[in-house]
Amino acid sequence: MITAIINARSASERLFKKHLYKIGNKTILEHIIDKLKTVKKIEKIYFATGSKEKNIEYVKFLKSKYKKKINFFYYDKENDVTGRVFHLTKKIKTKYTLTISGDCPLIDTRYINRIYKKLSENSEYDFIYPKILLIHEGIKLFKTSSWNLINYYSREKIFRENPGFIVKEKPDKFKILEYKPLKYEIKKKKIRYSVDTISDLEFLNFINLELQKKKLSFEIQNVLKIKKLPILNSHVLQRNPYDKKRLINLITIYNSSIGYGHYNRILALKRELQESYFCKINTFLLNKNKSLKKILDNINKKKQLAIIDLPVNVLEIFIKKISYHEKIIIIDKILNNKKFTYIIPNLSNKRFKKANIFSGLDKLILNRSINFQNTKYINNNKNIKKLLMIGASYSIDNEILDFMKKNKKDLKILIGPLVKKNKIRELKKQNYNLIVNQQNIFEIIKRSQKIYSRFGVSVFETIALKKKPFVFSKYNKKDKKIIFELEKKNLINIYNKKYNKNLKSINIDKCYKNIKSIIEKKL
Repeated sequence: MITAIINARSASERLFKKHLYKIGNKTILEHIIDKLKTVKKIEKIYFATGSKEKNIEYVKFLKSKYKKKINFFYYDKENDVTGRVFHLTKKIKTKYTLTISGDCPLIDTRYINRIYKKLSENSEYDFIYPKILLIHEGIKLFKTSSWNLINYYSREKIFRENPGFIVKEKPDKFKILEYKPLKYEIKKKKIRYSVDTISDLEFLNFINLELQKKKLSFEIQNVLKIKKLPILNSHVLQRNPYDKKRLINLITIYNSSIGYGHYNRILALKRELQESYFCKINTFLLNKNKSLKKILDNINKKKQLAIIDLPVNVLEIFIKKISYHEKIIIIDKILNNKKFTYIIPNLSNKRFKKANIFSGLDKLILNRSINFQNTKYINNNKNIKKLLMIGASYSIDNEILDFMKKNKKDLKILIGPLVKKNKIRELKKQNYNLIVNQQNIFEIIKRSQKIYSRFGVSVFETIALKKKPFVFSKYNKKDKKIIFELEKKNLINIYNKKYNKNLKSINIDKCYKNIKSIIEKKL
């Protein structure tokens, strides 16, 4: 018989508490446990984690969901996963133990039954491993007693953090039975089915939606039936235990007067860097973070990379405090300093044609969730006729006010999180239809027939969502040239000008490929 161990802890670096995120209507942990419960050879299921205190949310969730059907094991050394499994195996009475990574929801029970049958029929062996990559992720079967050897040889930090990795690195120390996979089990494409990032989660949710359309369950054999699969997580780095961690500092700001533009752009970039590199990212909010000394030490003394996205008035003050200029990247602003690198996520300009300035619509910094939204099925019965986006803070001119009055009947106004409550109450009194603090803005945009906006990041997000926005330009002297250039390129319509239905889009994958090639030179 088998005892199953699910390894998981809340403090995962790239996606905190990832095991409680949902794929469809079930959490990742539920997908795993519900599958393991169907395997007749599994006698007990253990949830093995770090300290109870740090992982109490997991414990409460599983106890409420599964009552006494799940056993719990706590090990205070959070990063010593090998030690966690070793000490748990001392309590296990079954001859064989199955370890499951808590971020791998696609469990193939047929595979578990096959490897158990093979290993139990060849009792002189301790482990069963394939020699090639399989579609199965995070599943290992071994003799329970063999973990003594694993623990003994796993002395270095890299082996303590990666349970069973020692078997792969030093196979001569262990008795390993080769598993010869079936044809369908061999991994033919670089596809990740584990969840380490938001992009992984979106990919698996897309798969789940596709299977629901076909009335198929969320199982690996059904996933393989999907012919055209957009790999939404193809950019995500599959970390190697030997990878060296890179250090990156992101510096930005938000408040009610400047809105969320700079901050959201840095969050989108942060997600991309975390998903693409093995890195530690320090995010500093100048209006919130009091550790200015730490930021400057990281840049000036430790000579770490700093990517800065600030309004020009704040940027000019902050930049005077920086003495080390070689690893500074500034977003969307150009200063009189040739040592800095500049990324301008906007139309190219003649004055930008310098070796340290990178600009263009192929260097836009946008949220990758747009790609997921573009693949999702949209219910046309819930369409919005006209959507007005006025930014995170309430700032409108006479052109927008006039538009609001003329279109009140069919109009919905997307209200940002920094708009004051008295302004919201005022708009409601005037009978405007408001969408307040909407979590999934991209879904709202996708469902809208016509979108109206001030010029800003939301315009490029709308284009990337394969929608052609109407942009207000009458009182926008600062960006008027850019707005007219975008219209010439057939990317937008200008409000109160000739309407053009033709549609062009933006390739987010291409944008990030270009941006990362610039950043890599500074890492």
